[in-house]
Amino acid sequence: MEARPRVNASTMPTYQGKHVCLLGKAKDVDNSGMYFTLTTSDEQDVRINMSVPLNEYVSGLVEVHGKVQGSSIACDNYVLFSEEAASSFDLSLYNQAVELTQKYPDKYIQGVTQEEGF
Repeated sequence: MEARPRVNASTMPTYQGKHVCLLGKAKDVDNSGMYFTLTTSDEQDVRINMSVPLNEYVSGLVEVHGKVQGSSIACDNYVLFSEEAASSFDLSLYNQAVELTQKYPDKYIQGVTQEEGF
């Protein structure tokens, strides 16, 4: 499994065709359940495209794992945060952390590969 770097909308273009992790607040879920909008940590809107219709209501703080396709994400899966967790989460501070990991990639390991025998 490849590492999924944490990104915001501004850094997505660097990861075209790659799998990423995008965090933000969900809104504007389409009636078909095939897409919704995520307002990212840098306050930009990104369309999240689903491969199958959503089977639950998506709102609040959501972490999306998927592949960058243009200015949208093809969602592999997502994590809904509880209202309690979301209410105490500082999205602005999170955005600063994302930007630091992009600015200093050699200081923040995005994932590890495991060698055989371990």
